[in-house]
Amino acid sequence: MAELTFSGLSKTFNGAPALRGIDATIGSGEFVALLGPSGCGKTTLLRLTAGFEAPTGGSLSLGGRVLADATRPRAFVTPEERNIGIVFQSYALWPHMSVARNIAYPLEVRKVPRAERELRVAAAMAVTGLTPYAHRAPAELSGGQRQRVALARCLVADPQAVLLDEPLANLDLALRAAMQEAFAAFHRRTGATMLYVTHDQSEALALADRVAVMKEGVIRQFDAPEVLYSRPCDSFVAGFVGDGAVVCVSRAGLFNADMIRVEAMGQQILARAAGPQVSHLCIRPEDVQITPEGPISARVSSCTYTGGAFRLGLETEGETLIARSATRARPGETLRLALRSPWAFRDTQSPAVLPLREAQHA
Repeated sequence: MAELTFSGLSKTFNGAPALRGIDATIGSGEFVALLGPSGCGKTTLLRLTAGFEAPTGGSLSLGGRVLADATRPRAFVTPEERNIGIVFQSYALWPHMSVARNIAYPLEVRKVPRAERELRVAAAMAVTGLTPYAHRAPAELSGGQRQRVALARCLVADPQAVLLDEPLANLDLALRAAMQEAFAAFHRRTGATMLYVTHDQSEALALADRVAVMKEGVIRQFDAPEVLYSRPCDSFVAGFVGDGAVVCVSRAGLFNADMIRVEAMGQQILARAAGPQVSHLCIRPEDVQITPEGPISARVSSCTYTGGAFRLGLETEGETLIARSATRARPGETLRLALRSPWAFRDTQSPAVLPLREAQHA
């Protein structure tokens, strides 16, 4: 497998920018998810990597080999010469071919000798659990089995990288969960460098080593799933990834040992922070404690059972917080809350807040 590098990668369509100077490196054998709303540029980035589009600016390389460079059009490597496997949302299987023949097709095109071809197909079917279905037609398979055929066809060609374009979008909830494990197992067994496009954050957080959160053609944050969730870099990432609330900070005080005291929702709150300059709080459900001694009064606006716990919507000071409770609460009921070390961050598009000490002397 090989390292995949994007350097200043840009793409415009009819003058409208789809990607704006993407700089990122995906390590050899790393599983990276591209996550973002529709139109954020994640599929465009995948298509540039596959070679279906040429960049307007910047370059990309795989294993040190330049695949495309906007300043050198002749350096462009065609899709069939990139040694990159692709798994589409639509499976793209030949209906008249058996499972084994579908998987073998890339090797037939390359004129790989029959004996070697059969060995590689057998190995790919074993890895993806398809050996019992070798002689079946795609129409005789379930959606998950067809997706595994597409994965095995990708694997058999021994690609340097694997691209997955929303491969689970057409599957039902139970099958999606099963296929997530199948993709994770595929990655563990092969060590392939994988780039996975999705708009489903649960898929991205469950599968990827790192997640690139995109908006309007820019990567807003590229981090491990647990970092994105617990330490988002701006309001968009905080609101897009995970559950909870993003609340404005009115004043901020002394920063010490990764903690800062801020004023928000009419309360002074001790929060985690990366530095003294903050503008918002990201308050996750686990940061909200329901306790009779809590300093914050909140009204229950919603109560939904999610399996093992209730998800509560709580209105306070014009904000909606999310909490989890072991017991049901009635809409309209008043509860007392305490906050336990939410994350404070500085959104670069927000103005600086006043020092907390000024509030104390106002």
